[in-house]
Amino acid sequence: MKLPWAVVRIANAVTNLALIAGIPRPPYNRGNALIAETIGRRSRKRRRVPVGYLDDGGRIIVVVEDGSRAHWVRNALAAGGRLRIYFRGAWRSAQLHVLDADPEIYLKRMNRVHAGLVRSEASTPGVVELVPD
Repeated sequence: MKLPWAVVRIANAVTNLALIAGIPRPPYNRGNALIAETIGRRSRKRRRVPVGYLDDGGRIIVVVEDGSRAHWVRNALAAGGRLRIYFRGAWRSAQLHVLDADPEIYLKRMNRVHAGLVRSEASTPGVVELVPD
């Protein structure tokens, strides 16, 4: 069952503030979550969404609940894969790459609570890699 849109918006705003302030907001902290910032495809407004990630040997892997249909992924792809990420306490430019991989392989290695949330909210999960500049 999907959470109501307003609940997600409020939770994301609180999580964004916590990540920027360096305050853990279980199950997220700066070691397993980042903020993806894109520019809206139509609105041209800045959009920020917190996402859980897995450090896979230095690679930043994100299992996206709606895969390539997620708005932040579509916004990044419309910009040639470019976005900004708030990663480990600093804003950085990054490149998004959609991976042809089984999301479950990565979810098994992520924080259990985060992985459970992704599984419960996912429609068509997908995997992306974020490569900071």
